Amino acid sequence: MTDMLFTPKSIGSVTIPNRTVFLAHETGFAEDGLPTERDAAYYSARARGGVGLIVGPSSMLVHPSASNPMYASGYDPDVIPRLETIADACHEHGTKVFAQLQHTGGEDSGEFAMRETWAPSAVPSEFGYEMPKRMETEDVEEIKLGFAKTAEHVQRGGLDGIELKAGHDGILRQFLSPKYNRRDDKYGGSLANRVRLVNEVIEAIRDRVGDEFPVGIRLTLDEMEDEGYDYDYAVEVIRRLHPSLDFIDSDIATISKLYITDAPMHAPLAYTAEYYGAARELVDVPVIAAGRINDLGKANDLLEEGRADFVGMCRQLICDADTVRKARRGDDDEVVHCIACNQNCLGGIHTKGHVGCIQTPRSGREADIPHIEDVDDAPQSKSVLVVGGGPAGLSFAVTAADLGHRVTIRERDDQLGGQSNVATQVDSRREFGDAVRNLQNQLGNRDVTVETGVEVAPDDVATESWDAIVVATGATEREPELPGPDVHRSWDVLRGEPVGDEVIVLDNNKHAAGVGTAEQLAVDGHDVTLVTTAYHPGDRLEGTNVPPFLETLYEHDVDVVTHATIIGFEDGVAQVMNVYSQEVTTREADSLVVAERREARTGLGEALRERVDDPDTVHRVGDCVAPRLIDTAIYDGEMLARELSA
Repeated sequence: MTDMLFTPKSIGSVTIPNRTVFLAHETGFAEDGLPTERDAAYYSARARGGVGLIVGPSSMLVHPSASNPMYASGYDPDVIPRLETIADACHEHGTKVFAQLQHTGGEDSGEFAMRETWAPSAVPSEFGYEMPKRMETEDVEEIKLGFAKTAEHVQRGGLDGIELKAGHDGILRQFLSPKYNRRDDKYGGSLANRVRLVNEVIEAIRDRVGDEFPVGIRLTLDEMEDEGYDYDYAVEVIRRLHPSLDFIDSDIATISKLYITDAPMHAPLAYTAEYYGAARELVDVPVIAAGRINDLGKANDLLEEGRADFVGMCRQLICDADTVRKARRGDDDEVVHCIACNQNCLGGIHTKGHVGCIQTPRSGREADIPHIEDVDDAPQSKSVLVVGGGPAGLSFAVTAADLGHRVTIRERDDQLGGQSNVATQVDSRREFGDAVRNLQNQLGNRDVTVETGVEVAPDDVATESWDAIVVATGATEREPELPGPDVHRSWDVLRGEPVGDEVIVLDNNKHAAGVGTAEQLAVDGHDVTLVTTAYHPGDRLEGTNVPPFLETLYEHDVDVVTHATIIGFEDGVAQVMNVYSQEVTTREADSLVVAERREARTGLGEALRERVDDPDTVHRVGDCVAPRLIDTAIYDGEMLARELSA
């Protein structure tokens, strides 16, 4: 039941149509410091999807001393018409829009603007790592003025309210923090002094926008850093905040601990509930929950239990912009649930330059890829055979069925899922399987024929009548170059192939396979050594995924050997060579498990093209073209379905 979730509630003078909030985050769409049409399309998609409140676009920087190409320069008056475009696009669907105002302080880099960073004290962040400039009194005054001007721009841009960021990054939290604020003037020393800047900023904003314009704060409730503040300290901060605040949006940790703020799938759903639940007991204004909420039924439970007044979702609504609309109309099986892989939301910012989602090709590309509901059915319904029921084949099948094609899937294994069935053998990665389960749920709502346990032979297919054949046979893990009866592939071990008590894992994969295999073997009680040529295990993983793996490895006494490889393994002795010094040492082990790179299964696609009458009717998608990550497999599948339907 989601009855409470869909009831309106006011924040200050503004009534939000339901209790769902799309939380602020980087998008990567800004150009020359200003929001773009891509921002408007991105936020409009979530408004169309039914969310009650959007906090965006991204973060609005309040002063040139905080320069970041990912953010909008809110202090620039040219931002006003861009905000109007975003506001109009969201208001069309009844969604309210607040802007998040922030200054990144000492938790960013000054390299973009080629200038120093500002902070309350000369205390470097483990994230930005630059030694910041201690702000002088006139700098503090400039920051206050910047917040006030930016707030005025937001109001003139037609948005509905403001959120101040004193969250996991930002100068306001740094002033609150005993670790980052070591001043001895009126802005430091006592807790009352550390809160002073936040309250003066609120007063400066009120002077510009008035008392009826909603103003709230996103507040870190526990910095979770050595010398940082804890929840008890945050309570005292909350008690001293300016009385005109209209809401509190919950946050946790700092950007130096982003793997806690935006926890990957190692963390359970709603893992921060105890923090915002406790905070709500302190205040008479609405509190917004945040922290791995991807199910609206559970979200409603948080409201019913009194833990929050609104439910903030960021990654879930990046993953599926239509989450709220689907749940409201009872199409729960159609919801694409976020799996907290962090590959294309956080990771995409740094690899692709913009936010996205591995499961949803349209996410972050709304200006270029139309909503499937807005795409006409194919002019000719085609009979299509899909060979392979992994992510690429399933993605194609779902989209092709939506566009009017008659689709049959043949999968040689007894279950769908492809390589994801290997990944989910690691306990901490089991949720990764939801990416396939989401597609299977959607498949079940469409008229698609699914045949499992069927091996497809080129000659058999060539004699059948298909308008198109889509080969999605994926990839396989390469055989280790080191031979021997005690040398195993990581995939085989994860599927249950037995190994000895003492195991060396050689990570030639450098993504999740090696570190995941080592973690699972350690959890299962093996004595594990992990060897990698990289600087740390999981070198190619997204940054927020690495620390939880490392924590588990060290918790289970895994011996991690970096900058090294295995050049020989015989009679229970491994030759370990440092790749820089070339020094060779030996280690004893019962088994060597090698996590290798993958190679494409190209045979069927090539054979079919030789046997069918028209080779152009045979298409390959996903890893059988070239082994990549799951996002490209899903993207390949959906894009081919759209292309065949044009």
